[in-house]
Amino acid sequence: MSPEIKFQSILSPNQVMPWSSLSQTSVNAADLSIVFPESIEQLSAVVQTCYEQRWRLLSCGQRTKLHWGANHRLTNVDVVVSTARLNQLVEHWIDDFTTCVEAGMGFAELQTKLQLHGQIWPVDTLYSHRATEGGIIATADGGSLRQRYGSVRDTVIGIEFVRYDGEVVKAGGRVVKNVAGYDLMKLMTGAYGTLGILSRINLRLYPIPTDSQTVVLSGAAEAIAEAALQTRLRGITATAMDIIGTHKGVRLAGRFQGITAGVQEQIERFQTIADEAGLTSEWVDDGFWASLTDDLEAVEPDQIDPLLCKVGLLPTQLVPLLQQLDNNLTSNWLGRLHNATGLGLLSFSMDGADLAELANVLTVLRSHCTAHKGYLTVLQAPPSLSLEPWGYTGNALTMMKAIKQQFDPHGLLNPGRFVGGL
Repeated sequence: MSPEIKFQSILSPNQVMPWSSLSQTSVNAADLSIVFPESIEQLSAVVQTCYEQRWRLLSCGQRTKLHWGANHRLTNVDVVVSTARLNQLVEHWIDDFTTCVEAGMGFAELQTKLQLHGQIWPVDTLYSHRATEGGIIATADGGSLRQRYGSVRDTVIGIEFVRYDGEVVKAGGRVVKNVAGYDLMKLMTGAYGTLGILSRINLRLYPIPTDSQTVVLSGAAEAIAEAALQTRLRGITATAMDIIGTHKGVRLAGRFQGITAGVQEQIERFQTIADEAGLTSEWVDDGFWASLTDDLEAVEPDQIDPLLCKVGLLPTQLVPLLQQLDNNLTSNWLGRLHNATGLGLLSFSMDGADLAELANVLTVLRSHCTAHKGYLTVLQAPPSLSLEPWGYTGNALTMMKAIKQQFDPHGLLNPGRFVGGL
């Protein structure tokens, strides 16, 4: 029995539609259905039905990161479940600086509502104009603000999700110091929907900074590396501190926020480091960060240009990584790497790119990352790129498989999308 018929008793006709009816999609899956539950109860019923039929699910919000990870071509899926209509701000505990939102709520809409009360959720995600809270958390797409506020998982203090069999599970709470039960919040963050479908999330919030200034340092790569090291050694408290690389060179960008006196003091310390390293300083407005994000995004959601990779390695090896790129690649590229954590993104223009050359270069970069306690993950790329997306070489795969077996014993949730084909 087709999903359209099976879901008739659960959803209205406008909540079930063929995938092919969606615009702005590069994925050809004419026989696939996408469903849009409008309540937690409907989401639970949809998942329960899929479990009974043993239908394989792919969960998403507004599909901005549907092309991330393995098996994004929908070749091993029977139904797509979108939480886009689960989009309400459930509760905002203003004095506690916490909120509860449904997974399909838009990131931009949430920030607008929070800003009315002088608060923000401190995440710098890609596709911020369309991304949903659930999608951001499922892919752990936190961006440069992790320098000051920590990763996405550090801001998630409670979750509700739907299990493989339709049961609704809750963990955590609405206060920052809640420690009851297992820390499922961290387990679900970055799991790409392979352990459950997020339905509600409790988030930790922060006040909007009163002042914000950005300074960009330019100069020789070796001097940038030294300045980046000194910002770590001297405890410069920036909101964001990114090493940015292109074929035109390497820069170090610091974003300083807070009360004006504190911002000025930190900038002076940053300028001292720049002077010692012989670097040029430039003050820019905050639009600088938005332009970097724009350069990393695909033109349309679920497209694959640019090719995008997530990397992590020792912070001391960030500039050498960018130098390897500059020495080995002829096409346009952009690196945006977080100085404190060694995490970041690399993007490569597909305009006239040689896929064989790109595959070779990424193999070299992956080896560099692995050799320095890190990784390189291909988030989005053409199917013809001959490189395994995750390239995982750690020793935790057995544990990950055991967790997957506990949370999704029949392998129905986002099958094959995560590390090791989970």
